[in-house]
Amino acid sequence: MSGWAGLGWSLTFGSAMLLVAFNYRDAAWRIHSFMTNTMGSNRLLSPAVIRFTCGALATLSVVNVAAGVWL
Repeated sequence: MSGWAGLGWSLTFGSAMLLVAFNYRDAAWRIHSFMTNTMGSNRLLSPAVIRFTCGALATLSVVNVAAGVWL
C-alpha cells in the first residue's frame, strides 16, 4: 500500500495493538485463553508476553506513521 491508505492501515493497526497492550476488556487474556487451547503453545505464552509484543508492534506502527507523515 502506498500513500494515505498505507498510513491509515498503519494507524489502525497501531491503535488496535495499543488496545491489546493496555489490556482493554481483557484482550490479552482472551488471546491467551484462545492460544493455550490450541496445539503447540508453551508456558512462555502469557498475557504479559502478549501485551509486551502488542506494545512493541504498536510502537513500531506509530513510528512508521510519524515517519511517513514527516517525510
